[in-house]
Amino acid sequence: MITRLVLAAAAAAVALGLPADVRAYEYEQEATTKLMTDMIVDLGGHDAVRRNSGKTVRCGDGGTRRVSIVRRGATTTYRGDYRNCRERGLTRDGLYEIVFKGDEIVSSTSKRSVNGELFDAAMEGNAAGVRKLIRARADVNYTESVDRTEGGTIDGVSPLMVATMAGSLDTVKLLVANGAWVNYLNSMAVNALWIAAHNGQPEIVRYLAGRGAYLNNSNFEDVTPLMAAAMNGHLAVVKFLVGAKADINAVHRDGDTALMFALAQNRTDIARFLIDAGADVAVRNRHGVTALLIAVAEENEEIVRALLERKADVSARTADGKSALDVARARGMDGIAKLLEAAGSY
Repeated sequence: MITRLVLAAAAAAVALGLPADVRAYEYEQEATTKLMTDMIVDLGGHDAVRRNSGKTVRCGDGGTRRVSIVRRGATTTYRGDYRNCRERGLTRDGLYEIVFKGDEIVSSTSKRSVNGELFDAAMEGNAAGVRKLIRARADVNYTESVDRTEGGTIDGVSPLMVATMAGSLDTVKLLVANGAWVNYLNSMAVNALWIAAHNGQPEIVRYLAGRGAYLNNSNFEDVTPLMAAAMNGHLAVVKFLVGAKADINAVHRDGDTALMFALAQNRTDIARFLIDAGADVAVRNRHGVTALLIAVAEENEEIVRALLERKADVSARTADGKSALDVARARGMDGIAKLLEAAGSY
């Protein structure tokens, strides 16, 4: 019977790709009525429409809004220009317009604000477009929610994050030079450097690290940039992070290290590098699994030898009592079994 190991060192990091491009808005009757009511409230009520129409006002928790109500003959146009307007627990951003002819709604639409256009340009890696929009006073720290391919949303995604996803170093540099927060975290608790490490972008990782980005930013699963790079096979990023003093022995919420993630994903070159760089080979995750047990389970004789040279504990057992030698024998790995026996396992 084949012995099976319960390894917590699976690919725990969520893949981060560019958000879908969904930018057009049309409103039904109920939504239009609410939007119109909100605009009137933002002006201070019906009595204040004439006094406040067309004025730019700061929102209570940041950002601005400008609402205009313009009447020309039988036509009345409501326009709302919201720029990252945060108040009453809501964030509004966009250019909204409702057109009436008499009592009939002719149209009710919206489009991107300058902030949304900046987000789109950053997502495209369009440095020239980002530069133009920054000059138009777009907010480099504006954020949006984006859909995940596996369902749900990621909130708090910034232009810097999507520029990183696009792999555009020029756009990243431009945003940071104009005040983008390098350590802003989205709802998955990752910063732009984490994304760059996960996606294998060493130049962006190096640049952000040089601007003070956290090297050990743990995401919502306690996966660090080093772990993300290790499990995804990005050796250049791993080498940079280790050289920059990222925590080589940080543990995931289930107790796995970057070394263990690398082994579980058959990243032998990265595992070898981490071992040579001094990774702790004695760490046990919550299932009692060690790097040696993973290497044996993956039939990675090269790394088994390397770990034994580092005096890895051959007597360590999983929570259900299996040793590395038990696994090797159960799977008929005679060469690895002999190595373990020579190292004192029985």
